[in-house]
Amino acid sequence: MPNENLVGDFPTFPKQQRSKLKREALIESAKSLFIEKGYEHTTAKEIAARAHVATGTFYRYFSDKRQLLMSLIENQLEDIMPLDLEWKSGDPEKLLAGRLEMHYHKMNESNLGKLMPELLIRDAELAAVVKDAKVHMQKKVLQHLEKLQRKGLMWPDIDIGTLTWCLQSLLEKLQVRNSEGLDVDYQQFAKVFCRTLFPPEIIKQMKEGTLNERNVTR
Repeated sequence: MPNENLVGDFPTFPKQQRSKLKREALIESAKSLFIEKGYEHTTAKEIAARAHVATGTFYRYFSDKRQLLMSLIENQLEDIMPLDLEWKSGDPEKLLAGRLEMHYHKMNESNLGKLMPELLIRDAELAAVVKDAKVHMQKKVLQHLEKLQRKGLMWPDIDIGTLTWCLQSLLEKLQVRNSEGLDVDYQQFAKVFCRTLFPPEIIKQMKEGTLNERNVTR
């Protein structure tokens, strides 16, 4: 999710392969140090030293450590957001459990989930960007759930706006639990999540592959 105001203009952007490798080394170095020491306790000098380049090389590519961090985050912001949801066919519980496990595996690989609480408190601009991204994701979830309800696949008496907020809250709690290294049973979570959405007979038909949306009572 590119955001020029968040990152700002870089001092220079490398074109030669050797320079690109140095810039990438700085990003990987910063990422490791931010995780190990925290953003506030990491210096540009330390980032450069771990990347095996001079401190002056750091400032050739980045104005400061915040710009480096923001460029790292903007490329992975979608991985930090709660999972986008969509069901087309198949067992909804199995599909969701698989998507959740893959999503949080990517989160754990990036390690950005561990940094975000600290950064959001200290950086109002970043917090605003993340908030906007969450609103965008919430609108997408809302639109999809409205479509499912129109097809008669969901509980008919549930307010979709309230449901969307509750589901996103569940996903964010799951994200916190995952970032803290606590065990997560994705299959059980998916079961609770899907049964909040779909009546038992709809889930049964989805699992069996016998669902015919035209015959669902609206």
